Amino acid sequence: MTTMRHGVPAVTLWSGEPCTGELVLHHSAPDAFRPGRVTGIGYADETAQDRDEMGVLILRHRPNPGEGTPLLKLVHPARQHASMADELCQGCGGAPDRTAEGTLWLMPRDEDAPQGWPEGAVVEHPPICLPCALRSRDACPEGRRLGWTAVRVGDSDLWGVAGPVFADRGGRPVKAGYSKLGYDDPRLGWITASRWLRTLWECTPVDLDAQARRVPAAGRTEPTAGAVR
Repeated sequence: MTTMRHGVPAVTLWSGEPCTGELVLHHSAPDAFRPGRVTGIGYADETAQDRDEMGVLILRHRPNPGEGTPLLKLVHPARQHASMADELCQGCGGAPDRTAEGTLWLMPRDEDAPQGWPEGAVVEHPPICLPCALRSRDACPEGRRLGWTAVRVGDSDLWGVAGPVFADRGGRPVKAGYSKLGYDDPRLGWITASRWLRTLWECTPVDLDAQARRVPAAGRTEPTAGAVR
């Protein structure tokens, strides 16, 4: 398990974790009637760990948390993927806070969000445990500037990914922009995913201080019968 180091969230990218891997064009298998065709991108030395459960290529960074300086506005793709796919706390990498109302999510407020946000919103922030939520609220500059939204989420599902998108230029992959793509998007073969996105449902706004007062002596809200898993 990756844990919070020096007060830095587990999903944060460090300067000692450079991007690695040579990108090449990915081809389908040839058959008796036609040669393989270009279907997207891959790594020259690709392994099974380089793709997520839907076959999307993960932007490869060396796994070296704590090495160098934390890049607080960036996330380590593999760790952010684990947090979103397995619903782990973005701060410590452990279990997020769960009650009968749902799993705890904490996000900077979106000044342009439609009424009812974040119900149905596609978000890039993983869930969080209550101790990490309280620390983040007090420490994060972006949250202090925009304010925070804390919600209990009854249900959520993986929507897709975000990251650099590439194109075939003269037989080699060339970066062509940055996009958010749902898992039904035909361009998924051309993205190197740096963040995973979830859609939030059954959202109940909560007050973190009130939630903290309900925490037992053990320091974490106790799961109750019927709690979301």
